[in-house]
Amino acid sequence: MSRLSRPLYVAYGALLVWLGYCAVISARNGATWACVAFLIGSGLAVTAAIREGDLEDALLREAVRAERTARPARAEACCERWWTSLATDHDPTCPNQHRSAA
Repeated sequence: MSRLSRPLYVAYGALLVWLGYCAVISARNGATWACVAFLIGSGLAVTAAIREGDLEDALLREAVRAERTARPARAEACCERWWTSLATDHDPTCPNQHRSAA
């Protein structure tokens, strides 16, 4: 959860409660059109909170996927000498020096 997500969820919750309160007061005073408008606004606040959670999940999935695809490339590209020798030699301290790329 990012730093912005938690306050955003709190804001969506506060907005939902406030619009629900306004809808109830409007219904008590006979303003049906205002009650409907506040209920629609409440539904939009719930939709926004759900969408925020879905976006957060999608970003997390994409980060995990990118990390998994980058692991094999990092394992092969292990040391500076490997890059400069066109993958024919490894540094003495390289953990992959037993592998021969040539």
